[in-house]
Amino acid sequence: MKRSLSARTPASLAGLALSALSALSALSALSALLAGCTSAVPGPKAPASAPPATTPAATAPAAASPAVPSSAATAPSAGSAAAVVAASLTALKAARAVHVTISSAVTNGTITYSDDAAPNGGRQYITLSTGGDVTILYVGGVGYVEGDEQGLVGFMGLPMSEAQSLAGQWIAVHPGQGLGASSYADIVDGITLSSVASEIALADPLTLTAPATVAGQRAVGVQGRAPASQQLPASARVTLEVAAAGSRPLRETVVASGGYTSTITFSDWGESLSLSPPQHPVAPVASPPALA
Repeated sequence: MKRSLSARTPASLAGLALSALSALSALSALSALLAGCTSAVPGPKAPASAPPATTPAATAPAAASPAVPSSAATAPSAGSAAAVVAASLTALKAARAVHVTISSAVTNGTITYSDDAAPNGGRQYITLSTGGDVTILYVGGVGYVEGDEQGLVGFMGLPMSEAQSLAGQWIAVHPGQGLGASSYADIVDGITLSSVASEIALADPLTLTAPATVAGQRAVGVQGRAPASQQLPASARVTLEVAAAGSRPLRETVVASGGYTSTITFSDWGESLSLSPPQHPVAPVASPPALA
């Protein structure tokens, strides 16, 4: 799922077109969801049937990127800031694989995404601080979804009756199909490296920030706005911090009105990721006719 709030909350699912973070109305929708998620539902867990991933064994070589002048932070220009962002997105899309963690907070709870992204697939665990979890596996062009009742209702927009019958099972969603209020595109967006790159892109105006150290690495920061496609509040300010050596993205932070904050971190570059379809997946309830 994308990181726009709209694709991850029931109210915004109605207007979805992963993406899963959205406008000010979506912030209030997420708050309502978090406030209402107090029933006794098992806490977040990785499903026992989820295909295993091996531990990182090697790190892919960093993609070549434009050098960032040491004086850039004191004399920023729109061109140099744009170059930093462009080099970062290029490095991300050229990676073998990377682990992405997204933690978004509103006034009464948090929502966390733990992703392993590869060029042509990936896996994403979504958990709510007050209960409810969903796992999305994207492999072979198919989106597989597994979750508990609360996660399927809250994240995927399923009616409770359907969530009860599908909870704990892998659900195979093919192109042209949907699950609850989520289309196939909604489900698989934000999982591959290229789609993650589109989510951390910045819109003008761009400015360089003061140098910083992130995860032990010297970083160059760029502040800007989120692209309109992310459906974040107009008040949102986004800062992307990029490794000065190698141009890999290290962290992105989003701050908006209404108590909303989000932090995205990147780690385990070049991790060895094993993805395979789950056994015996079921079809979505009331799925559309198969494409010819």
